[in-house]
Amino acid sequence: YIAPEYCMGYKVSPGYDVYAFGILILEMLTGRRPMDAIFTDGLSLHKLVSSAFPGRLGEVLDPHLSHGYRHPCDRVFMRRYMVPLIEVGLLCSMESPKDRPGMGEVCARILSLKEEFFEFC
Repeated sequence: YIAPEYCMGYKVSPGYDVYAFGILILEMLTGRRPMDAIFTDGLSLHKLVSSAFPGRLGEVLDPHLSHGYRHPCDRVFMRRYMVPLIEVGLLCSMESPKDRPGMGEVCARILSLKEEFFEFC
């Protein structure tokens, strides 16, 4: 995925990879691709997810992931693991490279989520 700054003539930087990683996370969790027909008139995958974050994520997540949140454990899973992971995707796919975290911070956040998940299970 091409970071927005690429089109503005900025030099190539690690921020490009961070952006692509963030879009990949959002794509996996929503089941949508950045080039889907829904994304017109300035709407992007990042904007779609951001507009639903955090309270209405069930509306934009891949239906195979959400299960309708009928069971109390589903809500706990969503709050503890999915919301923070989506937040990582949103932070990584910020339009401005200076607003994106470095990959070291991204890895630390994801590893922390992984450790919490395995302790929980």
